[in-house]
Amino acid sequence: MGTLTSLKHIKTKEYKVLYQRLFFTLMVIIIFMFGSHITLPGIKERTHTPHHLLDLALSNVGGDVHTINIFSLGLSPWLTTMIVMALLTYRNIEKEKLETRIERHFKERFFTILLAVIQGCFVLNQYYGTRHGIHIGLLLLILVTGTMLLVWLADQNTVYGIAGPTPIVLVGIIKSIFQQQQLQRLDASTVMIGVMLMFIVLVLLVWIECIEYRMIYQDMMNVTPNPKDTYISWKLNSGGSIAMMFNFTLFFIVGMIAHLIGRWVTGNVTYQSQFLELNHSTGVVMFLVMFIILNYILSKLLLNTKRKAREFQKNGHYIEGIYPGKATEKYLNGMSRKVSLVGACVLCLMISLPLLTSIVVPNMTKELSVFTQFVIMIYMTINMTETIRTYLYFDQYQPFLDKYSKE
Repeated sequence: MGTLTSLKHIKTKEYKVLYQRLFFTLMVIIIFMFGSHITLPGIKERTHTPHHLLDLALSNVGGDVHTINIFSLGLSPWLTTMIVMALLTYRNIEKEKLETRIERHFKERFFTILLAVIQGCFVLNQYYGTRHGIHIGLLLLILVTGTMLLVWLADQNTVYGIAGPTPIVLVGIIKSIFQQQQLQRLDASTVMIGVMLMFIVLVLLVWIECIEYRMIYQDMMNVTPNPKDTYISWKLNSGGSIAMMFNFTLFFIVGMIAHLIGRWVTGNVTYQSQFLELNHSTGVVMFLVMFIILNYILSKLLLNTKRKAREFQKNGHYIEGIYPGKATEKYLNGMSRKVSLVGACVLCLMISLPLLTSIVVPNMTKELSVFTQFVIMIYMTINMTETIRTYLYFDQYQPFLDKYSKE
């Protein structure tokens, strides 16, 4: 009886922690939705529906250019900063460990503000011009302040909520989907194509989430009758939905640079890069190539074979037929390349289906862009579900840890 009561108490406390995290995330979403309806002074709603790859990229990182508001830049500057810092520290991990938390925080915030200023200037000039009856500097200050508030909310949600920046991005995508007027006039052929694409994508999603690559190794401290009991487990897509957000924000930066160069070369302040249209093959192919490369790099970064090889050598583990140390690191590095490449290609195929279809069927470009957002939304939802399951798994041990910590 005492055991049953104890288990019931553990279960109640476990779900209580989850409910607290869900409630905090809900509060963050409410603040985000409220802020996304606070438009900048002197700014009117766009009269045309976004049909640009840059619009799609910005809307998939929590941004919104349909009506420019305090959160229009989304998390794009912060995600770009995280990409650059992650790639720089990957070259010298030992030096990064010597940095204090304050130093890392300062660098992260400094570059986030710098990128927010640059992207804010671009958005104001690209979509709404510079004549608003109000000084452009004030509008830029509001945009940058809103972006930093959103970054702070994402940070707080990482600590006290669920899935960090993902809920903010997910709500931004849902908001962008319902702003599309194409949903009101879908014909039968468009719906059929959309259903077929969604079915293929769902099959690929289930496959990439369920499949993992396992490498059997020998554990010197744990002799088991079955050698298959000890193995390294790698998911095909280690980066998860964060890799998608990184790619969209990086593509926005590339598109912004292309616009600025085009305006400088042509001397035309209203210059528009045609290759960034959704139905242009060059822009779509460029986006997909960037997607594969970035996803591959992030996956390699997260697998971190160098650290795994050091752990093996320290603990006395070894892979059959492979010498410890450099030989193990070389072997793990080669296997991680294959896993990362396969995962990146499958994820790229998933995203590319609606985009490539929009090139083949140009009359359905705007409608298929909505299906692209549906694909991303489903994938992020699956990743959030996995995060909740992880919290439930670890929280069930918290009462035992609390018991011994008090003693």
